Amino acid sequence: MKTTLNVRDDLYRRAKAEAALQGKSVGRFLEDAIEMALALHADDGQSWAEWAAALPKLSKRAISDLDRACKAPDFREIDPEMWV
Repeated sequence: MKTTLNVRDDLYRRAKAEAALQGKSVGRFLEDAIEMALALHADDGQSWAEWAAALPKLSKRAISDLDRACKAPDFREIDPEMWV
């Protein structure tokens, strides 16, 4: 099914970059994300907060670096040398 979604620019850029890193189209990445979100609520009753609490913790510097990278004007560019 085709549909139109209104997505914030920053969120779309992040999704597009992550999709590229995973070798997926943005559409496929979003389908997977929706399936994961639906499964999260249908599974064992675990709340979003409980799931998020189980994620690895990042240092404040790592969070700052990620935030700066996502907000950079050239964020859409992916330098293949970065991932070697």
